[in-house]
Amino acid sequence: MSHVLYWPGRIYFYPLGNTSAICLTEELPPERQADVLFLGGGDPRNILYTVYADASLSNEPRKLDITCCDCEAAVLARNTLLFTLLADHCAEDRLSSIWNVFYHMMLDETSLSLLIEQCRKLVPLAESLDSWRQGPYAHIVSMCNSDTLSEIGRFWKLWLGTSNFNAKQAKRFKENFQNGMKSVQKRFEASMVVTPVRSAGPLAQVALLAVSEQFKRFWATGVTDDGSPDVKPANNLNPTFAFSLFGDEFAVHYGTDPLSSFHLAEALASSGLELSNQTGLVIPKIVLTARQQFNTWCKAVIRRVHNTSASSASLTVRMYAGEALAFCQALYSVNRPSVGHTPIFIAPWRRSVVQLDDTLYSPNAHSPAPTSFNVIDTSNLIDHVGLLNLLTVTIPLLSDSPSSTLYTEALLPAGDSPAQRILDQVCGNLSTISLLLGVVPSAYISRFSTRSNTSETMIQAILRSYTQYHERLAWKRISFGHSSDSLQEAELSFTPSQLARTLFDIYSRMFSDQDLGKQRAIMSLDNSQMAQKIQFSGIIHYTRRSFALLIAHISTRVRCDWNRVINDLKELILNDRTPMVGGNFFHEMACHLYLAGFRLPWSNPTEVQKCRSNEDPPIFRTWSAVPEVVTVVLVVPRHAIAKIQSDLSDIGTPTLQCEIQFNLNWSAFACISASFGKLEVSGEGENKVAVVMEDTAGIKGMSPLIVSFPMLSISLMVMSGGTVGLVVRPTVGTAPLVSKLGLEMCLFKALLTDERSAHVLTSAPISANDRISWEPPLVPPESDATTRRHPIHVEMDQSNTQIQSLTAHVDIVDPVGQASLASGCAVTVEQWSLNKAKIHVDKYQHIIPFPLPVDATNAKLRIARKSKYVEVVAPMILTLNVKEESNVSENFRAAFDCGIPTLWSMHRLNLDRCPSFKLSTSRKAFDWLGTHVRFMFSQRERLLRKRRAFPGPTDTFMNLKDSLYTLFTSTTGLEGPIHTEFTLWNPEEKGFYAMILVTDIRLDVGSHTVVADSWIIPGSNGIRDKLMREIAGKLFIKTDANESEAWRHLLPLLIERCRTWKHKPSCEYLVHDSIPLYPGAGSDANKVPWCSCGMGIGTGVLRERYGSVSAKYATRAAISPLFAVSYMEEIGVKTDDPVGPLERCAACGKGGVPLSVCSRCKRVKYCSKDCQVKDWKTHKKNCVMT
Repeated sequence: MSHVLYWPGRIYFYPLGNTSAICLTEELPPERQADVLFLGGGDPRNILYTVYADASLSNEPRKLDITCCDCEAAVLARNTLLFTLLADHCAEDRLSSIWNVFYHMMLDETSLSLLIEQCRKLVPLAESLDSWRQGPYAHIVSMCNSDTLSEIGRFWKLWLGTSNFNAKQAKRFKENFQNGMKSVQKRFEASMVVTPVRSAGPLAQVALLAVSEQFKRFWATGVTDDGSPDVKPANNLNPTFAFSLFGDEFAVHYGTDPLSSFHLAEALASSGLELSNQTGLVIPKIVLTARQQFNTWCKAVIRRVHNTSASSASLTVRMYAGEALAFCQALYSVNRPSVGHTPIFIAPWRRSVVQLDDTLYSPNAHSPAPTSFNVIDTSNLIDHVGLLNLLTVTIPLLSDSPSSTLYTEALLPAGDSPAQRILDQVCGNLSTISLLLGVVPSAYISRFSTRSNTSETMIQAILRSYTQYHERLAWKRISFGHSSDSLQEAELSFTPSQLARTLFDIYSRMFSDQDLGKQRAIMSLDNSQMAQKIQFSGIIHYTRRSFALLIAHISTRVRCDWNRVINDLKELILNDRTPMVGGNFFHEMACHLYLAGFRLPWSNPTEVQKCRSNEDPPIFRTWSAVPEVVTVVLVVPRHAIAKIQSDLSDIGTPTLQCEIQFNLNWSAFACISASFGKLEVSGEGENKVAVVMEDTAGIKGMSPLIVSFPMLSISLMVMSGGTVGLVVRPTVGTAPLVSKLGLEMCLFKALLTDERSAHVLTSAPISANDRISWEPPLVPPESDATTRRHPIHVEMDQSNTQIQSLTAHVDIVDPVGQASLASGCAVTVEQWSLNKAKIHVDKYQHIIPFPLPVDATNAKLRIARKSKYVEVVAPMILTLNVKEESNVSENFRAAFDCGIPTLWSMHRLNLDRCPSFKLSTSRKAFDWLGTHVRFMFSQRERLLRKRRAFPGPTDTFMNLKDSLYTLFTSTTGLEGPIHTEFTLWNPEEKGFYAMILVTDIRLDVGSHTVVADSWIIPGSNGIRDKLMREIAGKLFIKTDANESEAWRHLLPLLIERCRTWKHKPSCEYLVHDSIPLYPGAGSDANKVPWCSCGMGIGTGVLRERYGSVSAKYATRAAISPLFAVSYMEEIGVKTDDPVGPLERCAACGKGGVPLSVCSRCKRVKYCSKDCQVKDWKTHKKNCVMT
């Protein structure tokens, strides 16, 4: 395991999700099959909602193949139970009982009977993989291996067994269950519960009090109450909440709430309720809405399941029970040779090795399961295993496609700045880490997001004690938009010394918990801050194996003298005096670098043999040959654990590690494997092997604890006369244990030569009957000069943390280009796109793709006319520091994926699955929408809007958001009369260049925002006059040249994101090889930026409302607010911010600009004479002289 080993004192059970459902396919074009890897996702809400909301091009739904991994088999048992219930006949008639079985802790008789009867059907099917495959549910739910099926079946048996409890068993079961519920009630009886309010999205303020009260009612009664009069009494305990990895003790997490999984905004958007205490009205609405959403999603699944067979299943859900990092490593090794030293264990505290089903996961599988995925969702696993651990194992599984997306989310400490939060996560400069890993958060480049997490900001504004901030990132490959040829050509290179220092900076951040200065800083804080910092400082994720695997991944992308890099890195680590005990992990670091594929000069076979001859270690005297790496095993007697067990469990999440001491030498090993059981050893010398007979009772049993870790044999030789021990890692949080364990924090230690407790083996012990599954090493690839054409050299700044420039080397191989270069023709470079430059040598041109955005206009050229190459040294411009920019059109990115348009930072959505809502007649009840749309603006932009009447730099993003603000507020009448017809108009051109007709305002519930269901019509000469006759009363939105160009790039994306039609073979995008069409044409109405493939499709609503012209030329679009990125800019409201509506031009709607009042009525204001003239036809009816 690359993660540290936590003591398993308290394991919470998460039967239900704590965030609302999302659509897993929202980044995929509708033509693409979805191969989804869902890690740690918990309950199936996201699968249910994806099946419902997924966009398809016809009646034939997209094929969904979803692989679910969770370390808690009880979660998978519940999920499988749900899918089998939906697969049965008459499922729709039983949805009310199915809701109860899945979401209620207390059940009525009908629901309990349904659960027990289903378990009776499922238990025999779980006897073996063959029995499951031959059963009625195999085409819907597939098991990744026999261990998963066995574990899932074990829980089904436990649930079924409760129906046969005798009186004593039933009493104990009931008392344990009810005491667990009461403890949660007591925990929150005097406080407000805010976590579920996230699910209300933009209406969080309206729902705040109600969700808190509903949460308390749920834990008091065990049910959700929608106010229905025919609710049956629920007096039976639901066994699916009673059993987990923690055994039969009640372990349901105290934040569990059924409503958290759903989209509560739908219940409140049209309710007319104001921000006040109307809990009695809100609770029934949100409960009923949650039930209705569950029913609707389930019906979508039922239709899929009942209309497909095993050979043509459009929905396949695969189950795997085990730890996510190990599962990813096992998937990666499926098509790779199984060589290595470190076995892949199922989970921490287990000795069973991952063994996937060969009929699904082998090179010769007839119908192989996916091992490469275009969607990887990791839920909030980074809170539990660390971001870099997760990215290192998931990026190799992400398919090489522009639409492939990797999602991470986290609950971060709310007190730090957003920028600091993301830096702490990635352990370095975000641009540098992204380049090294090969993926980057899409919003980091685009500077906007169509997803909103403004509910987090609102909660923090209301409750200062709120300590967490929810952040979700979508990562994409940095090769987005590059052709396959250019991908092969681009190859990263570094100066070895710079790369070593860059890696050392990452290393220092990964292990910053060992920085004595930071520990002292925590102790100097006030009590409240100290408590929070201690809580988070005790959460440690990384071991030296984490760092070694990270470097191994980087080595697959970077061409460099890796021997020199590793040697320089070694010197930096050994000479660093910042960490308290960092040098003590050096032997562990060296071992895992070796295991990751790096050949270390001091650990080769010759050096090992030389050291053995010199040291004559007694451990290896009976060995005929000593390998470079061995495994040290320590058997810790149970009494050594028992005396401190309760203290360990009470302390939170203490970390265990091993230490070897010899004289004054002390080496620590944090990457250890552990399990409870009996160690059976056989053989001698290098032939000694060990097998663990695992104690299924685990921490609650009486068996000894067996720990093991790998170590370089040469390191062990010089310390073989010492001791090996198991210790608690010292942190601020574990300080109370010193009184019992002493300063060394040692639980147990023994001489390395004491074979009663210590063993040295050639490989790690595993459980009996296991087939070894090894982690494949990531060996740095050999450099092939024949495939390199123009590598990208990375130059770091003086701190070696930030990228200063990227240098592209281009060999001129074209004869015309060579001749022009040799003849002395001038060489120039221009910016071609955000991350591309074009070089010109007379008539020769060449486009250079860079991995990250660069400033080609300020690039330097190195020209070698005799050697026939050109180097372009371009400053890298990607940064967290956002400033005003006039040209932002390149931030709206699209690319082709096998001829299909793919979007960069704009999620797709099915407009027909987005609920529309009616506007309330009460202006106060509709305040939430104005607040939500205003959250588009960062605090910087808010202040800039306030000062915009004064000369200064132009911020096109802010102007664009202001136009969107006008569209939303005018459509809803928030700041005046309702307008639903808009034209985009540049005063420098004649007429408008695009018309927008809004037919609905909908909730984009999965992204917690709103969307304007709109239709875009070009303003070209042949259409404009016809439209003017058909549509009157338009609101003109004035855009300058830069904003007009931004709209040119944005409009095609707004159309593409809600597309339900196929692009034609003659699509203009393909003909011109460009999205948008005619980039640079700005507001030229006759150069329409979007293709004609979707014109006139589904426009019946326009034909009825306006006429045939609109219906013929309109294309549907989904217009959303463009939110500032929380880790790049401060979002929220400060007391001195201009939070109220700005005075606006009556014609174009722009605010924050100098306005002139109508000289006649003195009431209406305009930004220009052109606007006043355009509006006169409308205004003169109401213009009264004052």
